[in-house]
Amino acid sequence: MLVDAHCHIDNYPQPALTLETGERAGVATLGVTTSLNSYVRTRILCRRYKGVQVALGLHPRRLGSAYHQWAEWKQVLQDVRLVGEAGLDFQEAGEEQRAAQRQTLEAIAASCAQGQRALLLHAAYAEAEAWEIVMAQRVQWVVWHGYRPEAPRAILFRALAAGHFLSIGPEALQQGELAGRLRAIPREQILTETNGPWGSLGTSDRAQALRKVVAALVEAWRCSSLDAEAQVESNYRRLLAGIGLPTDF
Repeated sequence: MLVDAHCHIDNYPQPALTLETGERAGVATLGVTTSLNSYVRTRILCRRYKGVQVALGLHPRRLGSAYHQWAEWKQVLQDVRLVGEAGLDFQEAGEEQRAAQRQTLEAIAASCAQGQRALLLHAAYAEAEAWEIVMAQRVQWVVWHGYRPEAPRAILFRALAAGHFLSIGPEALQQGELAGRLRAIPREQILTETNGPWGSLGTSDRAQALRKVVAALVEAWRCSSLDAEAQVESNYRRLLAGIGLPTDF
């Protein structure tokens, strides 16, 4: 089984086709969302697919000066176990936006810690700040998405030491020395993703993209494709089981 632990289903031009193609290819999908409206759309799109989980997200770039659905978002949060994507993005944010992002992530992280929820973390140009927040709030289940190669390695290693997961996708294949970095990461903490339809993948075949990521794991781990797929699948099932979600897909 292949695992796509970060996919924006509702942003595909033909989401039903994307889901059906993934199901036929044996892809277990974690559909991330970026707002309350995005979450509702994705839930409706995915409701008949057993191998798809949907997370309630609030992308930091969606916050603006104020997110008008924040109160309703928090109400919906009480009924979900997967939260994401959410986090910090300081690439183009001014001080006011950064403060709003920090405050929002602190509230989300606190809810994740208190409610046995997993946080699918977006931390762009703010890795140290995101780390401080999730640790201060004692979030147990965290998946770091799209960790930049130039970001502080010390933060990544601290996150791994805390038991967090690292999700890697097609973008990582374009980074130099990937195999060396993967060998330094416990294989029990690796997940695979596409981030489709964004980034280099676009609307291309998700299963094919995931197999290329698995091939990189095979090279790093010096194992078979079946063993690499089985390891990632086991990691994903452990994440879901840890937050009380079914794993019989």
